[in-house]
Amino acid sequence: MNVFRKSTNRFFTAGLCLWAIGQLGAEKPIRFAEGLTQLLKNNARILETKAQILSFSAYEAEASALDLPTFSLLTYAAPIFESRGNPLASEVNYGKWAPFVHAELQVVYPVFSFGRIKDGKKAASHAIEGARYLHESQINKSIFEYKQLYMQIILLNRLKTVLDDANEKMKTVLGHAEKLYKKGTGEVQRKDLTRLKLFALELQRFNAEWLANKKTSGLALGHYLGEKESLLVLEGDFPKVTDATRAREQLIAEAHKMNPDLKAVGEGLQARRHQVEMEKGGNLPVLFLASRTEVNYTSARDQQQSSYAFDPYNRNWFAVVFGAKWDLDFGNTKAKVMRAEAELEKMQAKQSEALTGVPLKVAMAMWDFEKQKVQMEISQNKYKEANKWSLSEMTAYTTGTGTAKDLIEALGAQLLTEKEVAEAEFNLCLAAARLAMEIGDQTTLKTWQE
Repeated sequence: MNVFRKSTNRFFTAGLCLWAIGQLGAEKPIRFAEGLTQLLKNNARILETKAQILSFSAYEAEASALDLPTFSLLTYAAPIFESRGNPLASEVNYGKWAPFVHAELQVVYPVFSFGRIKDGKKAASHAIEGARYLHESQINKSIFEYKQLYMQIILLNRLKTVLDDANEKMKTVLGHAEKLYKKGTGEVQRKDLTRLKLFALELQRFNAEWLANKKTSGLALGHYLGEKESLLVLEGDFPKVTDATRAREQLIAEAHKMNPDLKAVGEGLQARRHQVEMEKGGNLPVLFLASRTEVNYTSARDQQQSSYAFDPYNRNWFAVVFGAKWDLDFGNTKAKVMRAEAELEKMQAKQSEALTGVPLKVAMAMWDFEKQKVQMEISQNKYKEANKWSLSEMTAYTTGTGTAKDLIEALGAQLLTEKEVAEAEFNLCLAAARLAMEIGDQTTLKTWQE
């Protein structure tokens, strides 16, 4: 079935086109595909989750650097006065100065951490994947909200044609009634004319309400896409919805494969498990290989030749060591492990909820979609009957055989049922979009036509 299809009445189509052309000067027109591109580029919530990925990437880079060698370099130059001699005696000359240069380089390479570094890297890696899925989840939700805002404007466009048609009919009927009333033939009484005028005023109220909703919806859509101005949506950009859904079990199976929230929980669970193991590794040492090189030189001091003489001014040496670093802070380590285990339990609870919650949401969305299909069919049948009634009462009233009360009831029924058809079509599209969101596949059950 074509949802938000063009009206078969040529007057409706012409009225909508004229109205849309008049609105182009005040609002910026946008098509669905253009808005979707703008959404992914400008929506604040999507950009926020994208930044979260970068934040976790920094943690991964930090964890990856733990098993790389670290370098520490210190160098400086300073003036120093002359002093000659040996460890037993020296002679100072403050009248002569020379530069003193010192440089030292230390390299430490962690050889073995009993799995702590490995778990830290895996925890960061899973955290990044979880952040990516959360980013996809936000995109999924934002696309649904964008569809909702977009289709609300299409619905308002449809309702405008309903109101225009009702106003035109009311204008024709009211003009005819006023002429008959002025003739004084009794075909139209004062109470009949009053009823018609009250209904005409009610239509004016509907028009004022529609205008306020239209302005709000346009600005809301613009805000959602990062625009400062109101946006105009044309009805030509309407969705199509397939006639039938797949079996519930098949949809749930797809959700388990595609739903980004489920995937994010799974990655988060893995990240927490590795974090627990990493924190437990704090009770164990880190084995390392290190080297140290030191260079000192100045011409203002005599170099000491003895290995037992401390010479900080003209000494160069190099050493390689194998050692262990052990932070013996068991209380702090225990607290970190407890916090990590608590976060793991919270993530396990989220996974348990998601494993039952996602199928429930998919089932509810599917049942709502099926219900909206039935509701739309009922609304269309009601409109057909109301339209027949309206045409009959219109003919009867214009020929003098009907009453204003019956005509108003018929016109009101036609107005309400036509409005109900438009809303039913909107609800069907929204139900399809919600089902696609719950599955995690925005192409499910819908295609957008330009």
